Amino acid sequence: MKEFAEFFADDAGGQNVVDMVRNAAIETKGMAVNPLADDPRGWGTARRMQVSLAVARSLGMEAVRRALADDGLRPDDVGLLVTATTTTHSAPGLDALITQVGMRPDTEFQSLGPMGCYAALPALATTRNWVETHGRPAVLVCTDLFSPYLPPPPYDKEQAVVLTIFGDGAAAVVVRPGMEHVRGLDILDTETFYAPEFADDLQIHVGDGGLRVRLAPTMPDVTAAAVAGPTDRLLGRYGLSRADVRWWALHPGGRRIIDRVAEELALPAGSVDASRAVMREYGNTAGPAVICVLGRLQRLRPLAPGEHGVALAFGPGATIWAVLLRGA
Repeated sequence: MKEFAEFFADDAGGQNVVDMVRNAAIETKGMAVNPLADDPRGWGTARRMQVSLAVARSLGMEAVRRALADDGLRPDDVGLLVTATTTTHSAPGLDALITQVGMRPDTEFQSLGPMGCYAALPALATTRNWVETHGRPAVLVCTDLFSPYLPPPPYDKEQAVVLTIFGDGAAAVVVRPGMEHVRGLDILDTETFYAPEFADDLQIHVGDGGLRVRLAPTMPDVTAAAVAGPTDRLLGRYGLSRADVRWWALHPGGRRIIDRVAEELALPAGSVDASRAVMREYGNTAGPAVICVLGRLQRLRPLAPGEHGVALAFGPGATIWAVLLRGA
């Protein structure tokens, strides 16, 4: 991140970026476009979108192949490919992964987005619903790229936050019918909360100067003030309280939002360490981020059969998504 800060330092408002990098608790993040080698800030919208599509397909293909291999599936076992992206806009787009990965030509495809940082959770629910109906495995892949859309200066403090926290990434997960003696996670239920009065505080648009992200400094407080309602309603339907949840997968949207949500829900110490670690290593990758947190938690502290976990993600709208998981 030091090189990243130095790249912007001499621009108008560049000191805002330097200061934000210093305080962001992010050590590294992925950037598919290296601005030191090819500065995208002078690119037109067409080139930005072309590069974004090419890289998104490449990263998505790698993520899908890895997810299938980890689950012991062949590409032709898959009945549905779901993609979720906010930053790649083309038709055809990520559906090309069906042939690139080697899936059958009659594999169903659903393209979801743009939804921003909460995209993975409604996409996961959509994938779960298809699997329950058809009884076949499906794959969800989320990919978002911010480096092709780096905007030109000047940079105010809000833009400095956006430049600092967002990173490029892709993540994929297999959803399949439950099988005896196969460990995993059951996706039990979801809950959504939408606060349109704060919709102007978090927005993502593609414009002539790149990707314009509006991220008001009030967003961590707005999210924290609203998160308890949907969380407790979701748990209450199953006779659960927050104390019954073994781990929490919070979207790593920034240090303040992790802190404020953990404080509002009175989460035990250490319960959001995985979210902090993903933020520190990758930044906020938007859609892929909470899947990365879920994967890390399930590797380090897999839910035993009957134990519960909750995934929470937040994004434009202002929108909160909560998913209840159970060890299987």
